[in-house]
Amino acid sequence: MAIRGFKTISVRPKGLTDGVDGTNLFPGAMESLSNLIPAPNNPQMWVPRPASFVLTTFPGFNSPGEIECLRVVGNIAYGLIASGAYASRSQPFAYNIATNTFLSISGVTAGNLPASLSTAGDWVPPTCDVVGNRVVFTHPGFSSGSNFFGWLDISGFTSSSITGATNGTNALTSLSFNALQAGWNIGMAISSSAGDIPAGTTITAIAVNGLSATLSAAATGSHAGVILTVYGGTTAAPQWGAGNTNGNALVSIPVAVKNFTGRAWFAVANGRQFSDSGNATQITNAGQALTNSNGLPDTAFGGLPVYQTTGGVLQTLIAFQGASQMVMITGDFSASAGSAGALAVNSVGTGQGTIAPNSIVNTNKGLVFVASDGLRMIDQGGNITPPIGADGQGVSLGFLEAVFPSRICAAFNGDTYRASVQNGGAQNQPHEEYWYHLSRKVWSGAHTFPASLIQPWQGSAGNGFIIAPYGIPGQLWQSNSTPGPADSLVENGLALTWEFSTTLLPDGFAEAENVMVQATVMCCLQNAQTIQVSARNEIGAVLDTPTITATGVSLYIWGTFLWGEGFWGSTAPKVVQRPIYWSKPIQFKQMSLQLTGTSTAGMILGNVYAAYKPLGYQTAQQG
Repeated sequence: MAIRGFKTISVRPKGLTDGVDGTNLFPGAMESLSNLIPAPNNPQMWVPRPASFVLTTFPGFNSPGEIECLRVVGNIAYGLIASGAYASRSQPFAYNIATNTFLSISGVTAGNLPASLSTAGDWVPPTCDVVGNRVVFTHPGFSSGSNFFGWLDISGFTSSSITGATNGTNALTSLSFNALQAGWNIGMAISSSAGDIPAGTTITAIAVNGLSATLSAAATGSHAGVILTVYGGTTAAPQWGAGNTNGNALVSIPVAVKNFTGRAWFAVANGRQFSDSGNATQITNAGQALTNSNGLPDTAFGGLPVYQTTGGVLQTLIAFQGASQMVMITGDFSASAGSAGALAVNSVGTGQGTIAPNSIVNTNKGLVFVASDGLRMIDQGGNITPPIGADGQGVSLGFLEAVFPSRICAAFNGDTYRASVQNGGAQNQPHEEYWYHLSRKVWSGAHTFPASLIQPWQGSAGNGFIIAPYGIPGQLWQSNSTPGPADSLVENGLALTWEFSTTLLPDGFAEAENVMVQATVMCCLQNAQTIQVSARNEIGAVLDTPTITATGVSLYIWGTFLWGEGFWGSTAPKVVQRPIYWSKPIQFKQMSLQLTGTSTAGMILGNVYAAYKPLGYQTAQQG
């Protein structure tokens, strides 16, 4: 029987906000959607996110520590990890995700590794990209005395067709053919038919004319016309090297590297220098550089395809100069056209940029990054959007109040942008992860189990992420962004729990107190599953804490249900309005509802309805 004089509050949960008062926010604004993600088959319904699970603990590594760099290419996760094998040094790794095996890497010595970084405070994050047949790494721990950056050679190159002269020194002369044209590259291993080049020797420099080279170790003899065998690594057995670019050296240790037009672009002190096309370690022309007229150094790179009204898609490189500036680089170098060739540099915007390099991510909508005022995007027309989620339309405070902005890390896959941050504005400054669901333009979170580094991985489901979890050194985990039949809901030994909380519900545009006597929540629960409900007033005081317990519900086993045959998770009745039985009338001026529970297969949360009645007296001052 209807209760006379009562009004209905209807909450159709749309997405997360860091706003406070639902009166002035978007309909369905939620204060918390922790460990909940949008239901794949129904808008404004929410289901548990899948649990992350461990892939590897780096067996065979000596005291593996913090993973400092991570890049997933196909099924291979490349990176750098602090290791006890080389005191205070970080070594490269290449992990095959599909086969759960580490690739053997040759050429690693204590002398060609960067010094490991502190795990605390702001940092200059190492970067990695694939250019030609080398995986290139920048790292602030490299020494400017010799090694400016590192690389993994996966070329599969072998040559025994060139002869030359050893001279009892590091010099190799009288080469019978241009070694550069033959495919020789610095860092490759070399031996001679005379046996006078020590094992483990590599090429450290090649002359511009390609007819002489420098070795990492002196030959033990002098022989003319010896056959020289040169080889690099392979995709199955990469070869590690470190040094500086050949031909024209980098002017400083680079802070970032990015593949653009098939070249390795390095962010250096006076701007940026770029390699030959397809050869990350060779800079043949002194003009392969662009300096910054504003005097600001580049701090990070991002790539963006820009759609033009004529001419098709234009590939661009976005160079970030801290939080204050970005420039867009187009075209490619032409030695015949002079210093910069056909390259063009244009300002993207003033007063926008990022000091969170690992937040710069390509999505199917544009290049996303965390700016000083929240998440922004450079769309595929080259336009910078206003902050996404600002003014209570989503999430921004977590990024604005980051304890160490440079530690923010993010990745995109499927339809989800995920960003981990230490939120200095929240109690105890927790490490949290926020997900932005691009198609629905809504946020979820804050999710537990954040990452210190994260990369997308297609895998078999196409929605995976590979993460180095925060606070768990020496491990890689997989985390999926949509539910699947094999997903677990137990993470790091603990059952996942969720929180579903409204903002302060609309105040009715009146000054009077209200009373609520009944409410329901649309949900699908397993038999005997419980939900703890908490009603709180505008100052956070708990008004009542009833419990919802599901009875008489039979569910599909996760994995046997077929999408499209019905609502996900249960046999009929599947999604139902469950009453919340209050122990007393709930009196409030404004109220929020918090629902919490343990994640279970098939669970769905949806609309909340509450019947309330204005009372005939004014609210008393509180707080």
